[in-house]
Parts: sequence; structure tokens; C-alpha cells
Amino acid sequence: MTLASGTWRLPTIVAAAAIVIGCGREAPPAPAPAMIKVVEIAEVNTARGFVDSVALTRDASRVATGERGGRIRVWAPADAAAPITLGGYRQAIVDLAFSPDGGLLASLGRHGEGALRLWQPHERTGAKVWAEVAAVPMGRCLALRFDGSGARLAVMCEREVLLLDVATRLETGRVSNPHPESLTAFDLAASGTRLLTAGHEGEVAVWDAVTMTPIRRFSVSRSRRPGPRPPPGVPPPEVWAVVVALSSDGSRAAAVTIEGTVYVWDVATGAELLVDAHAEASGPPAGSLRFAGDGRLLAPTGDRRGMRLFDVSRKTSRIVASGGKAYHAVAITDDATGFAAITSDLASGNLTYDVEIWRLPA
Repeated sequence: MTLASGTWRLPTIVAAAAIVIGCGREAPPAPAPAMIKVVEIAEVNTARGFVDSVALTRDASRVATGERGGRIRVWAPADAAAPITLGGYRQAIVDLAFSPDGGLLASLGRHGEGALRLWQPHERTGAKVWAEVAAVPMGRCLALRFDGSGARLAVMCEREVLLLDVATRLETGRVSNPHPESLTAFDLAASGTRLLTAGHEGEVAVWDAVTMTPIRRFSVSRSRRPGPRPPPGVPPPEVWAVVVALSSDGSRAAAVTIEGTVYVWDVATGAELLVDAHAEASGPPAGSLRFAGDGRLLAPTGDRRGMRLFDVSRKTSRIVASGGKAYHAVAITDDATGFAAITSDLASGNLTYDVEIWRLPA
């Protein structure tokens, strides 16, 4: 794929519609400002492959995109300059993650024996480039997550989750075969003390990330979508979690299923704090779930064209970002004050990708 070097849309300042969506009871939501789309980067797809992954630094100063053909691009939206290109190992980039300080980029490739690679910015001949500083063979793995300090990196593979020390790249923990079926999603709390996993069978499990012992299990396998039930003799639909999230201290867990149903639980008691199900909702884009610092939850809209902020205690939600194109993948800052979203559009046989960056107003 070739991205249009230096091709930028003019910075777009668009306030999202603040629409209240009742879920559970009619209660006014707590005040929540709409996010602002601050920039939109134009990317054009060619024969190299699709854009599947995205990462955003905590301060939204850099965004990285990963292609199925193996190329990674690092963009600095404020500079309006051509992106820095790295990679090209012919391994599909299935996930990207910036360290909390933005000084390290982790990429996960998948082709045969995939590799975890770490990249850092360096000055070379007067130009800043991102150089590979480590490569670790990983096998068939799917997703990455730093802890809040950047000292540990969690890697989700098909049937296990590994915890690595970033400085030494040595394994510090492993959860093997945590579910009867393949893993579908995971998260690591910013505190680094708890891990969350989801399996295709419909279970969501919380783990102690130090001892690697289970703490709590939840089930999302039963369809909560409103509407008529399947007729007799027809099996119910299979339901599993597509994205999951832990609060920074690991006290709350959340998930969005393939049916678009949003769940929030209290980890200590196992209580179900919120369920939001809609008949027309669809499955969420990758990466589109994160707790805000005040305990509210940033989650995708049911049509995948925006983001909404849940007030868990009031069981209400409010749309804080909305656009005209469906999100393909999302990266949310750790405090949920901003996000980057990959959108795609097919016109006249040309597949075009944009990266939208949204921020809460100062």
C-alpha cells in the first residue's frame, strides 16, 4: 500500500452531536463535553494491502498506522509533514501500541512465526527516524498492551497471554489456555496488577497479573439483543466479547460483544453494573473501549460511526464523537480524553483510508 506522502486534509474542527441515549432508566447524564475532530489524515490504499491497526500517544502528538503488507507509518499531525515509514517485513501488522511516554512503539507482526518489534526515535543525518531496537519471535499473536508505567508489555496470542519486561524483553508471566476456545480480546490494567481476557466461548475472566491466578469470571454468551427469540429447534446465536477494558486500578471490567451489547461489572463483587443492548447494534471496532479517569466508559456507538461516553452509575450514555464513515479500528488514550480512528471508503474502485483524531476540548 502507498500512503499519499504529505497528503493531509485541512484540520477539521467538528463538534460531535451530544445525543442522550437512555439505557436502563430515564436519568439525565452527567455533563460531558463533546469531542472535537482536530485533524484528519488522508491515506490511499494500493496493492500493498489494507490498513488494519492504529496507535496513538497519550498526548495525541503522534499516531501510527500498520498495514497488512508490513509497513508502519508514524505521523505527527501538528507538523503536517510526510510520515516516517518503517518496517516492511512482509508480516501483517496486527497491532501497534505506544508506551505511555510516547518514546517507544511496539508492533506485532503475523505471518508464519510473527514477531514483536520495538522501535525508538533517533536522529540520523539531521532527520528523525524510528529505528528498530529489539525483535522477539512470538508465534501467532494478536494484540498488545503496555501497563501504565511502560515497564511491562502484555501480548495476547491465540491461546495464551504473555507478560514481558520491556527493558530486558524477558517473560515475567504467562496465562496459558485461559479459555476453552481461542482468545478474542484482552486488556492490562494501568496499575499492572490485573489482566482481563475474553474467549470465543463467551467468557470474560479477570486475572491477578502478578500471580497469574483467576479472580473473577463473567459470561456474555447469552444474547441480550432485544427482539424475538429464535424459533424452536434453531440454536441461539453464538455471542462473545470483541473488545474488553479494565479501569486503571482494575476494580471494574467492561466488554462489548459481537452483537454490540455493552457490559460493565464490579470485579470485587461480581455485580453487573450496566448492560446496554440494542436491536440494530453491530460489533465494535478493535480497540474501541476504555475507562476514563473519572470511572466513566468510552465505547463505540452501535453503528460504529462514533463514540459515546457512559455514566455507569446513572446507566446513561451520551454521544461525544460522530462522523459519516464507519470506524475500522480505534486507539484511545489511557485517560480516554482522545482517540484515533481508521475509516475507509470505496469509491470508483479505489479504497481510501482516513485517520481521524478526536480530542476533548481543553
